[in-house]
Amino acid sequence: MKIGLISDTHSAGSGRDLPIQVLDAIRGMDLILHSGDLECIGVLDYLETVAPVLAVRGYEDPLERGERLATTTRVVQCEGVNIGMVHDIQWPIAGITTSPDGTSLCFPNGDIRKLLDKKFGQPVDVVIFGDTHEELICSYQGVMFVNPGSPTYPGRRHLRGALGTLGLMEINNGAVDIRLLDLEHTVLPFP
Repeated sequence: MKIGLISDTHSAGSGRDLPIQVLDAIRGMDLILHSGDLECIGVLDYLETVAPVLAVRGYEDPLERGERLATTTRVVQCEGVNIGMVHDIQWPIAGITTSPDGTSLCFPNGDIRKLLDKKFGQPVDVVIFGDTHEELICSYQGVMFVNPGSPTYPGRRHLRGALGTLGLMEINNGAVDIRLLDLEHTVLPFP
């Protein structure tokens, strides 16, 4: 199963203002997961022209009836892998924080899986989040954490006005492979 990972699109209007490179990068995906700060429902409609979309709300996102846009957190099950989604890694239960520059995570002492069970209401294998606009892939106590960055408002390593990043996940027989795609350049190597 191929899954596009995206966050922090911050659409100024109907969602159709997303750069075509975003849609080109996620064509052929089986599913798209959006980790909030879309700012308008039209972003989900536009992404759905490529593949089904599931999302969680960011700070200023509108509400939507139905299952497509969850209020705070959600867990998506794909081929035996539980993917927890949240916009801000510090929601709704604190414990995991980001470094001041947003480029790394700071974990509390103890079993991270217990904290994540409380946050998501069930065990998760992968956590997808956004908010910082800084792309990140790391593993801690057997859980993979991914921030796909922002394709439209990239973090500090990108030039102003440049395209940013999104993530591509492939699940094959329970094995998870995640890569970040720099829309200005090429696929970034695994950490």
